[in-house]
Amino acid sequence: MKVMMVAGEASGDVYGAHLAAKLRAICPDVDLFGLGGELMQAAGVRLLFNPTGLSAVGLGEALRSASALRGVLAEAVRVLGRERPSCVVLIDFPEFNTRLADAAARRGVKSVYLFAPTAWAWRRGRARRIARTVTKVASVFPLEAQVYREAGASVEFVGHPLLDLVKPAAAADRLAARAELGRGPGFGSGPEPDPEAVVVGLLPGSRAQEIRLLLPPMLDAAARIAEARPGAGFVLPLADTVSEDDVSRAVGASGVAVKLVRGQAYRCMAAADALVVASGTATLEAAIVGTPMVVVYRVSRSTWMLGRLLVKIPFISWPNILARRRIVPELLQDEARGEVIAREIMRLLDDPACAARMTADLAEARGALGDPGALERTARLVVEVAGS
Repeated sequence: MKVMMVAGEASGDVYGAHLAAKLRAICPDVDLFGLGGELMQAAGVRLLFNPTGLSAVGLGEALRSASALRGVLAEAVRVLGRERPSCVVLIDFPEFNTRLADAAARRGVKSVYLFAPTAWAWRRGRARRIARTVTKVASVFPLEAQVYREAGASVEFVGHPLLDLVKPAAAADRLAARAELGRGPGFGSGPEPDPEAVVVGLLPGSRAQEIRLLLPPMLDAAARIAEARPGAGFVLPLADTVSEDDVSRAVGASGVAVKLVRGQAYRCMAAADALVVASGTATLEAAIVGTPMVVVYRVSRSTWMLGRLLVKIPFISWPNILARRRIVPELLQDEARGEVIAREIMRLLDDPACAARMTADLAEARGALGDPGALERTARLVVEVAGS
């Protein structure tokens, strides 16, 4: 069996790598190839191209990488025709993968779409397009499944893969996570982490423009929190797609002591008392871990104005979308300023009852994601489609 896998962002690379492992467990002789990142390559996927560094936030920002991706898409279509895989697995990366799904359908190649375009939030016409071209939508949200079924797509609700990768953190996990992350500000200088120390996690995102727009106000907030809570520690997990040198320079210029950790985002979330998180997948990961958070989001003015016209849901962060109500603060655009972020974080640190309510609400939102085992179910779905 030959399967082409296509992921274009850091999160898709994670899911693709784990899905590749599940596929190999079911079919040890499967030939996996396609587009993805270093994790997929390490999982045995023969990479034709790594597009994870080209992904962008917003329509305006995406124009900068559009010409490069057009060339990659043309080559992917040629490979599709030459290799004739049994199935194409499309993982997120909507503008690219929607076009690749069209090309696969024209060539009679079957496809499974995991993390199909968010037609339930905006541009619902994309659901009808996917219904015409994709063999099976592996849906990760109940609302997504409903919208795609209404559009005529063949859908299977598999649940969310993050439930396989991220586990809720208990109180004991907080100290264990701090011990794993090592010594540093807020983690204690002795052999054991300080249970009374305040630790705040900073998660500015996995893309260069997110770092550029969100890291400065996060560091400003950290400075204000450190002033109000002397001895507070800050930890920042670095995504594989982020330059450590760029982040280190920004942190050094801020004068705030921040512990940089390559990877280990989930352990950083578990170690923290509160988080400042860029809107996106990390808010969902934090919701599963259960750490109280403040969500921030900034894009260019033109992208923001266009988004307000197109997006038809009242929230942008996953905890609020899943709960269908505001359970975490969302600081958007001009609201994403250091003093406002610091005020919201201090509210969580100073009011244990407020933090406890948010933790309980996050557990409720987590229940909408289904049961663990999504990647196993998706792998079996791919094998079924490939062999049908």
